[in-house]
Amino acid sequence: MTTHLIKVHGMSKRDYLMKYPGEKVESDSFIKKQSMRMKKQYSRTDFNYRSIAGSRTFDFIENKDLRILLQRDYKSAKICLKSTLWKPAIILYGSIIEAILREKTQTKDFISAIEKAYKNRLISETEYHKIYLIKDFRNLVHIHKELQENIEINDSWAKTLYDICESIIRKFRG
Repeated sequence: MTTHLIKVHGMSKRDYLMKYPGEKVESDSFIKKQSMRMKKQYSRTDFNYRSIAGSRTFDFIENKDLRILLQRDYKSAKICLKSTLWKPAIILYGSIIEAILREKTQTKDFISAIEKAYKNRLISETEYHKIYLIKDFRNLVHIHKELQENIEINDSWAKTLYDICESIIRKFRG
């Protein structure tokens, strides 16, 4: 519809709405058609669209600004993982895990969030130990830290963080 406004009317959606306040940019029939298409797509049994959308929208996070940042970083982390960019994938997944836990436990730092999430049974004991172990990976953003620790950054760590991140998303998504 925006393309139509630009080509035919020579104005953006914003300009059109300013010039014609109260007018619709999309027709009711177009909106209904899109709604029906999405309902049909979500009800398909051969692919779990609702599951994927939920994991990418972070709809269980109430803070809208945080949700947008999580979506961005999640998308970037998936690209890094697919492109075998282990270090940025590790840092991004660690950051996502921290943000979710801090938001859900209403704590100010990652360690407190891990402790409270475990105490309140938001994460399992296995997840607790894995998350505690990987919390230091965020510091690998500093190259000297990587040299000092002599840690091998590889696909195993990146995939572990991915698995933990997905597990946490599934738990909070419900």
